[in-house]
Amino acid sequence: MLAPNLRLENLSAALARSLQLPRARNPIFGLEDTVLLIKRSWTALLFCFIAVGCNQLEIDAADRDEKLASAIASFVDFEWQGEVFTTNCFRPEKAIDDQVLYTVGQLNGHDSVGRLDQLQIKNVEAVDTPGGCNITYSARMPVAWGKRTVPESYELILPQDVGYRAVEEFVSRYTADCVDWHAHDVTSGVFWYYFRPLNHACALADEDIFRVPAKVIPSAEETEGKYPEYHKVWEDNTLNVVAIFGKAKDEPTISDVGVRGYGNFVKAMRDELDGAEMAMEPTDGSENPGEEQPVTTIRATLADGKRVVVHAFLIQSVSAAPNSFWETYETLTPDADFIVYNGHSGLGQNVKKLARRGEWRAGQYSIVFMNGCDTYAYIDSALADAHAAVNPDDPEGTKYMDIVANAMPSYFRSMPEATMAIVRGLLSYDDPMTYEEILKNIDSSEVALVAGEHDNVYTPGM
Repeated sequence: MLAPNLRLENLSAALARSLQLPRARNPIFGLEDTVLLIKRSWTALLFCFIAVGCNQLEIDAADRDEKLASAIASFVDFEWQGEVFTTNCFRPEKAIDDQVLYTVGQLNGHDSVGRLDQLQIKNVEAVDTPGGCNITYSARMPVAWGKRTVPESYELILPQDVGYRAVEEFVSRYTADCVDWHAHDVTSGVFWYYFRPLNHACALADEDIFRVPAKVIPSAEETEGKYPEYHKVWEDNTLNVVAIFGKAKDEPTISDVGVRGYGNFVKAMRDELDGAEMAMEPTDGSENPGEEQPVTTIRATLADGKRVVVHAFLIQSVSAAPNSFWETYETLTPDADFIVYNGHSGLGQNVKKLARRGEWRAGQYSIVFMNGCDTYAYIDSALADAHAAVNPDDPEGTKYMDIVANAMPSYFRSMPEATMAIVRGLLSYDDPMTYEEILKNIDSSEVALVAGEHDNVYTPGM
């Protein structure tokens, strides 16, 4: 994993678990709501496997509504009446977010995850008691439910007391039996991610937890049967692909799964274009490149005259990419039809940095695939804002841009095929595929989904 680039000046022992909450106004929920902003310390980065595309948590508030589709997930809103106890009544919303953070682990146990950056709370009441502060609240949170069958309600099981000492005791008491089977290096800073209260051996004492039924409401934002904008992708008769692969380790070896993924993608792309008139740069480069060849370009002309241009990159990570990469990247984005980053999400940091880079051209439609760990939780409005800024006819910023993400971890071994699934979908212009059909070809454990496709207009035969 890579060294983090975090703003740590406000961290303290109490923030080792770690949340900070700005206030925001959400017109959907009514009243002044609280939006979650999470900053984690480096010690919290240990909780993901090195073979999984995640390592550092950083979430900002999203300020745009999103329409969503998935081959697997259903989109719902959880609503519940919460209660939490903490040491004092200073910043009660932080205590609420400390508690709600445990939904990540519990929902991951169902191949699901909530959008913490879109958590809305209201009706917060904090009452001082001799032992501390008792807080009640109303909450609403979007959730990508990892199955097509949706329950009418769901019991959330959350720690009752989120005071510092109480959390340390909670973690000490339940680490052995109430965490995911592959949990390691569990501390109070990461216990929430591994928390699995429904484990057979997990016996939680009633006085330690707060059980609450959450009402599960099907989301009005869900779509079905939408296509990528094939007519926009192929309007210049060229499919332009920018594929970025991050390394899995700080000091990668020949066995690094990120490096292998890059090579496997280049080979898979060449195999896919077999029979086309094809050229590769560097001309003397490897068909299955590694660290010695961090940039590979493939140019092909198909039998019908359409062209495919693929620019593939191997980098350490988005956060550690050199200026030379960004200079090249921003010359490619104005014409890119499909951009994909495969690697550590940095628990948001890498996803957000990539979303804030690039040059965009009016009218150019792009699909951006953030293929890391739980990237559904980290996407925000940056890409939409950038597209809206150059497209006066697109104030939402989604007319010319769709984002593909995942609600669960993406494994490095699956990243080349996940990338190829979308490439193959876009190459199927004679037999167009809906997003659901395309996403079915991505490893189902990722729970892949797409946002921003609600305003797509393409239909077969256009």
